[in-house]
Amino acid sequence: MRFFLVIFFLPFFTFAQFHPKKIGEVTGLVQFSIWEEDTIGNVIHGSKEVVFQHNYSVDIHKPRYDNLISVDQMKQLVFEFVSIPKSLILMQKKSWRDSLTNKRVRIFFSRKIAEKQLKIAFVKRKGIWFVFRKDYTMLVDSDTQIPKHILILVNGYRGYERDPNETDNLVTTKDRYHYWYKLDDRFIDTLHPNATYYLDGSMSVRTSNHRSSLNFVKSYYFSSHFINRKDTSRYLNRLNTRPNSSGFYYRKDKGRIGGKTLEMLLQTHVKDTLDIVCHSMGYAYTLGILDVLKDRVVLGKIYILSPENGCQDGMDWSQFQEAWQYGSNLDQANPDPIWEQDGIAPQCEVKGMVYDANHGRVFIPKDWPKKNFVDSHMPLGYDWIFDRIPKGGRGSIKR
Repeated sequence: MRFFLVIFFLPFFTFAQFHPKKIGEVTGLVQFSIWEEDTIGNVIHGSKEVVFQHNYSVDIHKPRYDNLISVDQMKQLVFEFVSIPKSLILMQKKSWRDSLTNKRVRIFFSRKIAEKQLKIAFVKRKGIWFVFRKDYTMLVDSDTQIPKHILILVNGYRGYERDPNETDNLVTTKDRYHYWYKLDDRFIDTLHPNATYYLDGSMSVRTSNHRSSLNFVKSYYFSSHFINRKDTSRYLNRLNTRPNSSGFYYRKDKGRIGGKTLEMLLQTHVKDTLDIVCHSMGYAYTLGILDVLKDRVVLGKIYILSPENGCQDGMDWSQFQEAWQYGSNLDQANPDPIWEQDGIAPQCEVKGMVYDANHGRVFIPKDWPKKNFVDSHMPLGYDWIFDRIPKGGRGSIKR
């Protein structure tokens, strides 16, 4: 009889996995935090800060050799599980073989729709993982919700040593990679948002126009050292400008995941205003975020700093109250000399840019001292936006 029931129901279960159905209305919001403590309760890895939010309650079950699971692994496992689309996939098993002990580690996740507001903490104490739940009040009556002004900062490539560690698509309230060199503080102090969030748009150099670290190094030396400064026009091909379309759209797709995570922070009955600062690879990631959120928010101001392969894709920038692209002048009349160009992300106009009093491009000043292959690109060299653009001038940052 059991054999008959398995044979009868198996096709329906398999079919459901490839044709997921909605399993109910989402009525709650879950906040996740993950950390490890020492023997006296001090946090030694991870953070008690909420690392992401989701509309599902998640539990772990039947952990085996759970002491082998690190905080970073748990964070990745939880995020991968809650990112599964709404479907009949309510339980999932993750398994791998630990490289040190050769033991097979298994961990089970289960998911159900959250019917209340929850905060879930995954805490590792003395090598054992615990899951703690706490109810909290978060939803506000629709009559009392007030639109918020939200600023997001989307960073780009985090460097060669972190090349394999691409974005985890989390939303945080701090610059956890110290990427912005306090440039973020200048935007925050000027725009005065109600809340500021950071997203990571860093992907492998393979997704860039360089396509490899070797190509990057060749471009750096040939455009910065082996040049004849009396005749630069025919040397511009020393910059890696050939578009890497597949890499760009890979980053944009990842941005949609970040957009779905960020959506959980938005109010439900009013539209919050969203301001954006993105840099380098963060531009493509931002386009993915906007695919998800553009109809859920009021598009405020967007400041696009040194976009990588910016001419590959874009949107109707007139939908923003203000939209400005900042960077080197490579593709316009009287371009900057090659030794002053942004060689990390050779500049071109983002697709769809419009030009009026509140939209357009602004180039690094001719006499700005930090103009070269590297400094023309880095956030550390972008103080000129605040220091050189006159108040009320084109591209000036204002509330």
